[in-house]
Amino acid sequence: MHWRSVLRTLAVLLVLAGVGVGVWTQRHRWQKPDAPELGASGGSGPVDIQSVKLSEEAVRGLDLRSEEVRLEDYPKVIEVPGVLTDAPGRARVVTVPAAGIVVKVHVAPGEAVRPGEPLFTVQLASEFVQTSQTDLSRSAKDLVAATAKRDQTAKLVAAGTKAGFELVEDENQVRRLTAQVEGHRRQLRVFGLTVDQVKKAEAGDAVTEIVITVPAANSLAVPVGAANGPVPDESFAFEVESLAVAQGQGVTAGQYLGRLADYRELFIEGQAFEAEAGLVADATSVGRPVGVDFLDPPVKGKPATETKLVIRSVGKTDPTTRTFPFYAALANEVKPYERDGKTYLSWRYRPGRQVRLRIPTGTIPKVIVLPADAIVREGPDAFVFRQNGDVFDRKPVVIVAEDRLNVAIAPGNGIEPGVSVLRNNAAAVNRALKALQARGFGGTGGKKGHWHADGSFHEEKE
Repeated sequence: MHWRSVLRTLAVLLVLAGVGVGVWTQRHRWQKPDAPELGASGGSGPVDIQSVKLSEEAVRGLDLRSEEVRLEDYPKVIEVPGVLTDAPGRARVVTVPAAGIVVKVHVAPGEAVRPGEPLFTVQLASEFVQTSQTDLSRSAKDLVAATAKRDQTAKLVAAGTKAGFELVEDENQVRRLTAQVEGHRRQLRVFGLTVDQVKKAEAGDAVTEIVITVPAANSLAVPVGAANGPVPDESFAFEVESLAVAQGQGVTAGQYLGRLADYRELFIEGQAFEAEAGLVADATSVGRPVGVDFLDPPVKGKPATETKLVIRSVGKTDPTTRTFPFYAALANEVKPYERDGKTYLSWRYRPGRQVRLRIPTGTIPKVIVLPADAIVREGPDAFVFRQNGDVFDRKPVVIVAEDRLNVAIAPGNGIEPGVSVLRNNAAAVNRALKALQARGFGGTGGKKGHWHADGSFHEEKE
């Protein structure tokens, strides 16, 4: 019987040992986990915070601007490319009227020059010009002699000592010589001689140099205003766009010397496809303004704006590209400045600049229109920031339509007429919000919440 008690004791020990092993291997099921250590920020990872409170310094530094939103019509547009070009008939090409040698260039590219100011001095090397001067001098002397003879004949005819037909012959001779003198004068003026130089040549003193001056401005052109108002005609100046000759260079009659630019008015040349012809024609026929986006980078503190112009004319379709041009006139602005005794012109716009033309096609009524800088995107979602004092609440919105400058959103979700909404730098405010979420909001434990205008944080219960 003793061996039975021994077996029972061994069995109990084996059972207790098995239970002990099971408890040890499954201890993670009943032990209380250790509390996690807080990081330097005291947070517990990203949290769902949808409001951010900014300091006055941050608001001023970001130049944040908020305005109350309202319902309005959003203009639907199509965008087509365009480029600034010279307005027809405004630029001046400078040529030399007679063969010669350029002995002096009075200007440099970029300078402002007024009508009548010197551009080039050319030493004449044209035999035809010299011959015309000689002929003018001889004809002028012959005219003086013929006029004196006619006057004497007239006295004799009046006294009855000469027949009247002799006076007729003398008067015809005077008329012939007068026509010759006038012809030579006009010819020399065409060759670039001034009125005083023509008189000098007529007196027998040959002219060997001519000065090519700035031509007159287009008298039909309406002066375009500078920043402070219209520029009067007498203050108008061309800009030397390019020079094609150098000092000492020989030139022939009619040779190109340079080009003078007049940028007071430019043309915007748009390029549209045939499928858009109807829209362009509608805007042209009724004079509907077309928006011009100059693709300027955003300026801090200033909202993006566009210039409104009316299409002036439409060109023919290019059979190769299947596009057609259309044109609108753009008034330019200029600010003259001085450097080393020379005047230069700072134009707001210059030819060759690329633009985007926004042709209106209709409207979307009763939406909230905000600048593109007021929208933040995260994947397929879009947000705006509603301002409440120095607190900005991020609100999801539904975008109805958009372009590079503006976005139309549907009212709702707390964004209603009369609510103040941030209109710029929304991306910067969103970065501040994301940084706040990433820090775990200083130990909020991952709870949802939002800021109040008094600076307190309200934790939302699940």
